[in-house]
Amino acid sequence: MNLQVKQRIPLKIKRMGINGEGIGFYKKTLVFVPGALKGEEVFCQIVSVKRNFVQAKLLKINKASKFRVDPECGVYEECGGCQLMHLRYDKQLEFKTDLLGQALKKFKPANFESYEIRPTIGMKQPQHYRAKLQFQIRSFGGSVKAGLFAEGSHRLINIDDCLVQDELTQAIMNKVTNLLDKYKLPIYNERKISGIRTVMIRRALG
Repeated sequence: MNLQVKQRIPLKIKRMGINGEGIGFYKKTLVFVPGALKGEEVFCQIVSVKRNFVQAKLLKINKASKFRVDPECGVYEECGGCQLMHLRYDKQLEFKTDLLGQALKKFKPANFESYEIRPTIGMKQPQHYRAKLQFQIRSFGGSVKAGLFAEGSHRLINIDDCLVQDELTQAIMNKVTNLLDKYKLPIYNERKISGIRTVMIRRALG
């Protein structure tokens, strides 16, 4: 493998990985590109070289998939909470059905060849469905913020209107954040390893 970190390469995306990343081959080397979709032709930069594969950062889409959409979430590209908002919803469902088929072929449970894989059942409104909220808490310049970490980091992305989170749990989270700020309660400090670190809220439905 002659690929090096920071090297820029063109790539044709052949399929999707289990985490929603695009997968292609450059001179027979497996390349994972988060944010790329099956069928796209992209230009990317190598960020990590492993023994059997490399990871790359998407720089430019030269030929976009007809199923690519603009995510409604304003922090989608920063936040590490969602991976498929840039893919049309019906294709997200097909992708999940395909993942199940791939898993069965890989792990080969007893009589898996006879299994019937039915289409993934979607939602009429694929937003605000997540009943459990678990946000990280940090303080910036004396102001308390809550949200999720950017992918692969401990950099907090402030979120006060998550599109997949139940609206009531989000509203409660916003209120909790304001109260933590108002009463100056101790917020988690990574250096001291102390303070309020995480808030979890769950809504029971039915």
